[in-house]
Amino acid sequence: MAFDLREHCSQVRRILVVKLSSLGDIILITPCLRALRRMFPAAEIHLAVESRWRDAVRGNPNLTSTIECSSQVDLSPRYLMDVYRRLATVGPFDLALDFQGTRRSAAWVYLSRARIQAGRGQTRPGWKATARTDHSRHAVLVCVDFCRSIGIPVTDLNPELHLDPNDDRALDRILDTAGLPGAGFVVLSPFSRWTTKDWPASRAAEFAERVSRNLKTHVVVSGSGNEAERALSVVRRAGCGNVVSLAGQLTLGQAFCLFRRARVMVSCDSGPMHAAAALGSPVVALFGPTHPEHTGPWGECHRVVQASRPEHHHAYRSNDAMQHMAAIDPEGVLSTVKEMMVAKAAVAT
Repeated sequence: MAFDLREHCSQVRRILVVKLSSLGDIILITPCLRALRRMFPAAEIHLAVESRWRDAVRGNPNLTSTIECSSQVDLSPRYLMDVYRRLATVGPFDLALDFQGTRRSAAWVYLSRARIQAGRGQTRPGWKATARTDHSRHAVLVCVDFCRSIGIPVTDLNPELHLDPNDDRALDRILDTAGLPGAGFVVLSPFSRWTTKDWPASRAAEFAERVSRNLKTHVVVSGSGNEAERALSVVRRAGCGNVVSLAGQLTLGQAFCLFRRARVMVSCDSGPMHAAAALGSPVVALFGPTHPEHTGPWGECHRVVQASRPEHHHAYRSNDAMQHMAAIDPEGVLSTVKEMMVAKAAVAT
């Protein structure tokens, strides 16, 4: 018989949710956090997350706290002892849910010593329930399916982000210093954790130059500190003053504020894409070696551009997959952006 958490509601007072990474994946579980809070209004809900992604859930009213950790993947004795100590300061837990489905996230669940343990991924000894990932369904629905399979009803499927007013004010100053308007620009995020999902700099630069010339609109190239040099390469190749890089100059919270102010966000399959979609900004998502039906932007106001795709969603792990992003034509992306702007203007009027 399937496990039903509804039969244990009165026994659950402290919950551990494990979703360590990455940015987009953390954003996509927020509908499940909301559902947990609705089902357990008086319970403490603690999220285990890597410190670098904490801004993705900062201000989330459905969480009691975050338990932050490093990005270390190796399950060394020192790492496991650190996890145990972090959990001990917050526990004991009645319920631990693994939304990651990896050995590392499973270790967090086991070390929590929660009475009820369940999660995504392969079958785990002692767990009440597990659910394997179905890559034919969107990542939001995969998490929702897991929740529903253990009796957690999820009715609102829209991911959420909460912005800090201090970040908004700081962004005002940064935009002013860079000679950029306060809003209405096109944000270009051509980078990803995996280089096979990056839009080549030559293609990104050609697109930025065409937006600047044809739409008379500023283009803001966004990225992390590790992507700053590549972002400057895009700006140099574009060769026009309306294309500016802020890569490496913003905190994650400030970047979220930037995405919300975008007239259109153009992004590859990445965390920034999911962040912009969660904030309600129109997204033109550039897909190559991954499948948009599984990891595309959530919502109806977004568009996906994909010129070539592999048979399997995980083909992005192979260097041969770079050809799929290179196949995306800047002129086609520009046409899609124009259509998005027209549609947005029509809704506004």
